[in-house]
Amino acid sequence: MSSALFSTSWYRVAKLKPKLRSQAQVYRHLYRGERWYVIQDLASGRFMRINPAAYRVVALMDGIRTLENIWQNACLTLGDEAPTQDEILQLLSQLHQSNVLLSDRKPDLEELNQRSGRVKKMKLKQYISNPLSLKVPLYDPDKLLNLMVGWVPSWGKKLLLLGWLALMVWGGLLVAYYWEALTEDMISRVFTPENVLLLWFIFPIVKLIHEFGHGLMIKLLGGQCHEMGVMFLALMPIPYLDASYAMSLRHKGQRMLIGMGGMMLELAVAVVAIALWREASPGLTKAILYQTIMLAGMTTLIFNINPLLRFDGYYILADWLEIPSLGKKANQYWGYLTSYYLFGVRRGLEPLPLSKGEAPWLICFGLASFGYRMVIAGAIIFTVAAQFFFVGVLLACWAGYSMLVLPIVKGLQHLFFSPTLRGHRGRAVGLVGLLVGGVLLVLGMLPVGSSTLTEGVIWMPEQSRVVAPMPCFGERVVATPGAQVQAGELLLVCDDVQIRSRQTQLLARQTELENRLELAHTDPSKVTSQIVRLEWEQVVKELHDNSQRLQQLKMYAAHAGRFAMPSPQDFVGRYITRGDLLGYVLDPARYSLVTVVPQGAVDLVSNRTVGVALRSVDQVQRLIPARIIRQVPAASQDLPSMALSLQGGGEIGLDPGAGGQAGGQAQAIVSLFQFELAFEQSIRPQTLGSRLYVRFEHTPEPLLMQWYRSLRQTFLKRFAV
Repeated sequence: MSSALFSTSWYRVAKLKPKLRSQAQVYRHLYRGERWYVIQDLASGRFMRINPAAYRVVALMDGIRTLENIWQNACLTLGDEAPTQDEILQLLSQLHQSNVLLSDRKPDLEELNQRSGRVKKMKLKQYISNPLSLKVPLYDPDKLLNLMVGWVPSWGKKLLLLGWLALMVWGGLLVAYYWEALTEDMISRVFTPENVLLLWFIFPIVKLIHEFGHGLMIKLLGGQCHEMGVMFLALMPIPYLDASYAMSLRHKGQRMLIGMGGMMLELAVAVVAIALWREASPGLTKAILYQTIMLAGMTTLIFNINPLLRFDGYYILADWLEIPSLGKKANQYWGYLTSYYLFGVRRGLEPLPLSKGEAPWLICFGLASFGYRMVIAGAIIFTVAAQFFFVGVLLACWAGYSMLVLPIVKGLQHLFFSPTLRGHRGRAVGLVGLLVGGVLLVLGMLPVGSSTLTEGVIWMPEQSRVVAPMPCFGERVVATPGAQVQAGELLLVCDDVQIRSRQTQLLARQTELENRLELAHTDPSKVTSQIVRLEWEQVVKELHDNSQRLQQLKMYAAHAGRFAMPSPQDFVGRYITRGDLLGYVLDPARYSLVTVVPQGAVDLVSNRTVGVALRSVDQVQRLIPARIIRQVPAASQDLPSMALSLQGGGEIGLDPGAGGQAGGQAQAIVSLFQFELAFEQSIRPQTLGSRLYVRFEHTPEPLLMQWYRSLRQTFLKRFAV
């Protein structure tokens, strides 16, 4: 309540005889045990909420009593709780703006036109101020909803909730049974180019069903709905339905049911889609059903039920907490706390009326919702800009203005010109300047450690691989697979008939030429002797080369270790091409780790790494120190192991068009740099090919430098600018 009981402008309205318009409807609500009144304009669907003291004044507005009589009556009835004249003037202004106030004065047509223009400008300002969603009303769905609800008999309406719960139980059992089939390779199945096109067509249909869920719940509770249209969210047309009728309902459970109506119908669609999906044959129909499951199920669980976004979960939470306008009230409360505790303002600062237990919810919600909105806005902008760069830049400027520039400008105006801060302006400016300067100093000067996280696999040196040096046929396995072998020990023997035949021919030819040389010594002509010697030297050279090739058919252990060979029983008689991997000589002491790093982080890893730590996937609690011993200087899409890919449990997506999975080397979607790491201690993983988490610790630097680098790399990666 204001400290001044009287107003200097009271004489202008004291003789006014106000009353509510005929289309104004008043509802009584209870919020946290306190009584409040909601006034609805049935013509426009707009609402306003007033406390009991204000309702006492409104209830006396009958078109007969003057405003002076009404105020005096309120003072006698309410005592110390009576509103001041300024508060009654403010109440009249709010009723007037809500278009529910009528007086004994003749209507001013010019003022009505001005009011209509202000309403249009206000709506346009709301659309412009939100760059991520624009609403365009198109249709009055009330008659259609009445027709749809009319199909349900009165006794069936009472069983709808039980039927929905039974459907959800059945759906839960289906999801549990088909969980592996539903989630297997989910990312690549959803985001292939063909399936993304399906998403664009299915998403508006699923959201239309969602909005009809709200409307049907309103009708089942006896309400009305007169507005439906399209909302453009990140340039995608999405249906919306005006469910503001819920504000008129007294019981919060009914309001929560209207908020949940869309999600309930959407989840029912997801369950039906799962039932049809399991019976469908592979093809377009099965793909459409799978996308419907993902949209109707995942978007409900991730977005709609999330209270930090202004979707269904937000209104359900506000009704459950019994805090109307939760987001707006949280922002107002943060403003009050800042002025009262930080700036030291006491006089002229109206405390926000709070019920018991509201303050912690407002503080937490204000912080969480602001941060989450910024993250979501940034994600949408980058997603749009990746496809439509010019539109994305416009959206970024638009969002930056409305979410950063405009609030900062309003905050500065309040800081330098608000009469509330009179007498405290110096302290407020100093504290804000000190706070901003301190934050910039910490972010720009204080070094903070940073790291790059990636994954790697246990690797072996090339010497540990037993590889066929040439095409041949397997002859025999000399060493026992699984047994320990020594360096230089014979492991495998291959056979090549052509090489052996060639060896026999060359030996015979060598013998022949040696005999001819002996005969040539008795010949006085030296020409014949020289010709035979040249032929002999050529045969000896070919024999030496062929002997080396014959020797290569025997494969020896390059170092000591355990000889491992897949399917040794298939070796004899098998045709082997050059480069075929035949087995391994395993020595854990020689194991290393190969990891891949994206291009954006390769400079940090190469030049700013001060330490490397590893954690095994199956033993995350154990820390294994390591060091970099080798770096491949060029980027490549070749993936050293399928264990690093999404299909193998890793985080790297494979290029579906590369065909690397058909027997060749797997190809990643993006180019990567390979690093080889050596273990610093004797404790090391023993399983070849197992996956490890890798953490490269970098030289500490200020956060502003780290953020700038990340932003710069993001722009280079996505937009090449």
